[in-house]
Amino acid sequence: MQNLESLSQLKGVVATLRFLDDGSLAAAAGDLDPIDPQLAAELCYANGRIMQHNSDMLMTLSGADGWPSRGWMMVGDELSICAVAEVACLVRNRDVSFNDVFRSLKEIAHN
Repeated sequence: MQNLESLSQLKGVVATLRFLDDGSLAAAAGDLDPIDPQLAAELCYANGRIMQHNSDMLMTLSGADGWPSRGWMMVGDELSICAVAEVACLVRNRDVSFNDVFRSLKEIAHN
């Protein structure tokens, strides 16, 4: 699995996106209607930065390394957002394998 289109083919994945380090949208695939892809990219970028900050705080508070933020997930009643690095996808909870999604996200994000 090497691109957003292939990620969007996983069962339960509604849409995928890649964003840049300033929060702007780099690419998108899948069914983003009626979602604003640029707004989704900004949300994912901002949430990733918050998670990085939280992992830094956990390392400081615990005095131990081992809390680096690799990705995050925001769970809703029907839809969730999963992200690793600068790649994210919106998924339908009842249909998705979160293990498959995160495995694929890691593959795409690190290529």
